[in-house]
Amino acid sequence: MNTFELKVVAINRIFFNGKCKQVIVSAADGSIGIMAHHEKSVLALVEGPMRIQTENDEWIEAVTGVGHAQIAYNRMSIIVDFAEKPEEIDERRAQEALERAQEAMRQKQSIQEYHMSRANIARAMARLAMKKRNMRDIQ
Repeated sequence: MNTFELKVVAINRIFFNGKCKQVIVSAADGSIGIMAHHEKSVLALVEGPMRIQTENDEWIEAVTGVGHAQIAYNRMSIIVDFAEKPEEIDERRAQEALERAQEAMRQKQSIQEYHMSRANIARAMARLAMKKRNMRDIQ
């Protein structure tokens, strides 16, 4: 199977930089798989799971936030607000963040605060879903 260059950049770090065989991302219109020699594209990404098949056939699972991906000339760049492996997710902290965001939604808010609360809920729910999925796979 052919490989291509992938770079995944989160706000606080470079999550992945190397060759891979395929990537599955959560795009605005559903999950999309990318393989070598994909046509040039720009994708809007949403909170959700991401899977990377490395050139050694190992799978890296992660949850990512909103961002975008660009594919051109057998290279893919992904820029997201966060990217975490399941073992990096603090389930208690994510649950508390979800509860705080849900409480904020119940309060009277400006439009900007409302959108921030919605984004916080989506981020916390994506983290919790990845953690629960990972725990189910371990058992």
